[in-house]
Amino acid sequence: MKNPRRSPDRFRHSRSSRSQQFYQSQAVSQQAFQPPYPLSCEGAESSSSPETAVKCDREIAILLLDAENLKLDINAEKFLASLCSYPLQVKIAFANWKNPSTGKLDTELYDRGYELIHAPGGANTADGKMIAFGAAILYRYRDVREVFVCSSDGLLNHLCNQLQNQGLTVFRVRSQNAVLSIENHLTGESNHYSCKEEVELPTFAELANKIAELLKAEHQSIEERIAWFSSITQLFQERRAIELTSINSTNIEAFASAQKDMICEPKEPAISDVVGANIEHEKLPETVPADAVTIDSLEVLENILVEIIESEINNFPNNAINVAELKKIFFIRCQVQADHIVKTFLVDSSLVKFLKSRPSVFQLTSSGSEHHVRIVQKSSDSNTSPSATLESSLAKILIALTAQSPGAYISTILVAGEFNKQYGQPITKKLKSLDLGEKFLDFLQSCQTFKVKKEGNDYQVAIAPGSSF
Repeated sequence: MKNPRRSPDRFRHSRSSRSQQFYQSQAVSQQAFQPPYPLSCEGAESSSSPETAVKCDREIAILLLDAENLKLDINAEKFLASLCSYPLQVKIAFANWKNPSTGKLDTELYDRGYELIHAPGGANTADGKMIAFGAAILYRYRDVREVFVCSSDGLLNHLCNQLQNQGLTVFRVRSQNAVLSIENHLTGESNHYSCKEEVELPTFAELANKIAELLKAEHQSIEERIAWFSSITQLFQERRAIELTSINSTNIEAFASAQKDMICEPKEPAISDVVGANIEHEKLPETVPADAVTIDSLEVLENILVEIIESEINNFPNNAINVAELKKIFFIRCQVQADHIVKTFLVDSSLVKFLKSRPSVFQLTSSGSEHHVRIVQKSSDSNTSPSATLESSLAKILIALTAQSPGAYISTILVAGEFNKQYGQPITKKLKSLDLGEKFLDFLQSCQTFKVKKEGNDYQVAIAPGSSF
């Protein structure tokens, strides 16, 4: 009779049950500490064989932000999302949210869909929390494939290496001078984004190509306008030929008169036209411009002519200035013809006749049809020195500027500006041409006519008491 407690079938059954329980408990233990590989989605079968793996349709990208170290606005965030291959669905920000320096950043990020994780106060605590959280990110988000690590702190390199070793694509985001640099941690490929302009920064090659395209388009535009202008000119010439052939000998005089009436001559010639023309033989304007210098006597005219000749004499050979050039300079400075001023006081006269009538002041010489004039030098008069002449000119400018309050101080900058306006050259250039140094202030202080004082950072000048000016 068989012993029921030693039955082989019973023994085998008992051993099989214990073995099955052991392996099941071991599988449960391993599953608790190791993530399944390859990663699977809900409803998909997992297998260690690549041939039988089911591709996940819920793969995502995650953004980890050190909010104490780097600021991301909504546009920069959209730029980051455009760089990854999967939808950026999870955004997590780390900071000590009790710190007043964060302000209302927590509210702003929360409204933009961020999960906020608090880190206690202290150095690098937010970095440590971000590293601890990020290193185990696969256990929290099994479908993650790409991770943005947003911090300029070098301590986060450890997290980037750890995530890359887990098979994830890691983008390291740093900020410097309002420019975000996004680097693929594996390939080293970089993209750059301007936070100020809110646009991606192109490469130098792309910028060069864009500039070349703009220059080419502008060149084509210029060529089109030149061609259009040439066509219009040709049409004008053809129309002019038709008009000329339609005029017979009986009405040619009337046509010439009509053509003369059609030409509009400006009352005031342009400065460039005046400089390039022979003013000595030009027709004088009938009216004086509104901005012309007031010259109410021949003495004032004489003083202005003397000042012009003295200031320009070094630019002409033999210390004599051509009268035609004198007229041009006079018109540029006074906005009125010199001959017109002379005719105002002397009927049927001219500038040349006026210069001849003042032999004690002007020395006039003729060379063919040209006239040259220079200032008569008086050896007994010390005021004829270049320094004294310049001093006199500056004194007259200062008196004119302080006409409402004689003897008052005025900024040396205003005096220098008025000199440049009247004589057409900076005072420092004039001083240098006369070998009087290059500093306007030093020249003023060397003259007995002026007294100079400093007012804050500005120097002011006035006519000294007892001066003859």
